[in-house]
Amino acid sequence: MRTPSPLLAFSLSLSFLTGPTFAQKPTGITSKTTSKQDPRSYNTTVLILGAGMTGITAARSLANELNITDFLVVEARNEIGGRMQNTKIGDTTIEYGANWIQSLGTNPIWALAKKYNVKNTPSVWTNIDYFTGDGWEGPGGKLQEAMERYEEVFPVAAIEAGRREQLGLPDLSMRAGLRLAGWKPLTPEELAADYFFHDWEMGETPVESGFIGTINSHNETFIESGSDQNNLCVDPRGFKQIIVGQASEIDDFEGKLHLNKVVETIEYSGQGVTAKTKDGTTFYADYALCTFSLGVLQHDNVKFAPPLPEWKQEAYAQGHMSTYTKIFARFPYKFWNSTQFTVYADLDERGYWPVWQSLDEEGFAPGSHIYFATLTSDQAFRAEKKTDEDVQAEFMSVLRRMYGPNIPDPIEFKFPRWTLDPLFRGSFSAWGAGVTQKQQDDMREAIGGSSNSDLEKRLFFAGEHTSRNWFGYLQGAYWEGRVAAHNLADCLLRKCVEQPATAFVKRSMESQESKGWKQDGPQRARRRMWA
Repeated sequence: MRTPSPLLAFSLSLSFLTGPTFAQKPTGITSKTTSKQDPRSYNTTVLILGAGMTGITAARSLANELNITDFLVVEARNEIGGRMQNTKIGDTTIEYGANWIQSLGTNPIWALAKKYNVKNTPSVWTNIDYFTGDGWEGPGGKLQEAMERYEEVFPVAAIEAGRREQLGLPDLSMRAGLRLAGWKPLTPEELAADYFFHDWEMGETPVESGFIGTINSHNETFIESGSDQNNLCVDPRGFKQIIVGQASEIDDFEGKLHLNKVVETIEYSGQGVTAKTKDGTTFYADYALCTFSLGVLQHDNVKFAPPLPEWKQEAYAQGHMSTYTKIFARFPYKFWNSTQFTVYADLDERGYWPVWQSLDEEGFAPGSHIYFATLTSDQAFRAEKKTDEDVQAEFMSVLRRMYGPNIPDPIEFKFPRWTLDPLFRGSFSAWGAGVTQKQQDDMREAIGGSSNSDLEKRLFFAGEHTSRNWFGYLQGAYWEGRVAAHNLADCLLRKCVEQPATAFVKRSMESQESKGWKQDGPQRARRRMWA
């Protein structure tokens, strides 16, 4: 198990459960949304673009913390949830997107899961079966040995990342940082371990990931939170229930929500924001919060008028949007061993169908006969471009190398195509090699008029990609939505002067306090937002 590194430690507090109530609420903006003569146009004070974790958390904060009720939420899909999407395979609910509560402790996602009774079960990262291109290896072989050596090296790398940050030295790629720590993978087993501990978590290769930012995110998520335990959502309603639950606490939310509205253009100035959708609907707002994914902002699916400032375009261009694709199959019977995870070390190709998971285990979905694999980065892109039939054939080819030629074909086979989807263009963000803190701050920075005055800032931005510590994680999306709502409210109500309530929320996010959690047994400190 990874041990804490000497990077910065922060105090944590779960503010939305333990924070003060604001006795003196602002006068507020009450609901006054009206439709113009054209039934396809709407006026509102605040427009929230996107109904994922960030957008709905922002909406709940506006309504219930800030007493601002004149807002609309515009969503391109036919339901709320964003990248938290689930479907059925047989009678079992599977998650295409976010699946884990990554670290318990003071993680607000853990608190939301308990609040809304979302069923989840612990993932035990030592409960692994091992295969190579030569077949089953089992415990005690070269693959397990390689994985254990990686875990010995990782704390050394973390110390080096902390040293570089404290001395103000240039950042490196994660690959370079691991090399300095003594990890130089060459064998199929070492490359599989390399993938399991980095790519499967970050959705991209160590060469692509930044060293200091990646280590910082690991520490904030799995150490400073007070917990490195991770629980997999197995709720029949889907993991997005934590978003649905927040929405249910907003008065007249259905009246504020506009579904199936694909935004094509966003016009902004120092006086307001206008969003136009594919079906001809126009939304006029004094202020707007854009929660589109980093992938969408990197492409031309949405046009901004005027074009985004060069410094903002540069920040988005430099950002990294990972692709993390889970590929599910339901079989007529279970033929694999009873472990939660299986790692496969291909003899020829790094990242080739390396990680498999069984849902047909106690506490998950016993009797479901569901086995799924995860592909990332180039392997995921390649699969997206193939037909379902071709991907299934490759999926089964690997399984037959592992379990023999006589295993059955699946009854059902399903997977998403995140990068090809113009509403997402990827799965989650990662801290790329070469990305600076200023560039990430620029992704979040609000814009408006040409004077750059705070008073002219009308278009705000937030999402997991704007989170310094939890980029790619649900808790990052949650905190960014909440902070963005308060920043926007300060401009709306107080001429952009930060109020005590806003300062409190920021302190709660930035200075969470470890609760001294102790794990009950050996569990690897994992998981990223998607898996």
